[in-house]
Amino acid sequence: MRKVTLRELENFVALAEQGSVTGAARAIGLSQPAMSTSLRELEKALGVTLFVRHRGRGLGLLPEGEALLVEARDLLARADELQEKVSAESDGSAGRLVLGSLMTAAPIVVPSLVRRFRDLHPGVVVEIRTGVQEELLEAVESGALHAALTYDIAVHSGIRFVRLADSAPHVLMAADHPRAGAASVALDEMVDDPFVMLDLSTSREYYTSLFLAAGVSMRPSMTVTDLSLVRSLVGNGFGWSLGNLVPALDEAQDGSRLAYVPLRTDVPPLGLGLARRAGDRGPAVLDAFTTFARSSFQFPR
Repeated sequence: MRKVTLRELENFVALAEQGSVTGAARAIGLSQPAMSTSLRELEKALGVTLFVRHRGRGLGLLPEGEALLVEARDLLARADELQEKVSAESDGSAGRLVLGSLMTAAPIVVPSLVRRFRDLHPGVVVEIRTGVQEELLEAVESGALHAALTYDIAVHSGIRFVRLADSAPHVLMAADHPRAGAASVALDEMVDDPFVMLDLSTSREYYTSLFLAAGVSMRPSMTVTDLSLVRSLVGNGFGWSLGNLVPALDEAQDGSRLAYVPLRTDVPPLGLGLARRAGDRGPAVLDAFTTFARSSFQFPR
């Protein structure tokens, strides 16, 4: 039986990620006929069909393809690691890093962190992808991401979490709110005002824990899934909100002014850090980035 090549597996992963022969060929720099031939040869070598072809809608993975995708990514990652070990660039000063981040954290802390890392390692290419907590952890465990900047929530044994900083909760309010200048504020001081909630699964669970600890009922007057919209709503007087990351500027995207006041609570701050695959050394560039982040991570000032 003919052996499957790494190139065929790379083409297969591209097909799975792009969902079409055209997109995969473009992503890898291969012709469409060559990509189609590669898929046929791979399926012939394995003796299984990996994709279902949807007319006009590209490719869909069959269960056999889903199983192969996990193994292929793992094998390709290990092949990359082996190459790095015997390469002169195995010190992490060059390479490719695919970094995920919570969509709420990415604009505030990721660009500066990556820029400062690349200032030290200009040979490194960093790809940044955003998502919610569950998506990021799944992508890290599957190998689609080398690491992701997440909170220490719902982190299971398949993930190694490297804590970078404490992320304490703050009350977000309009700049002209009577409590905007307070040193801190408790939830029971805010319950008479409308609560605008960022309605992401992880955020919702965390906010619930804050309200439960304060003995206050959580009754959002409005729920939205866009943090920028939350800020603009608060800045325009629709209510107040909660958040753990304070940006450098105290204004929303529409120019309305905001204030971030620390929340008085017995709930410990969230840990913000890098989620990596447990038991997986990963490429040298990931180790270099992890070391850099642990020593130089900082919030905006």
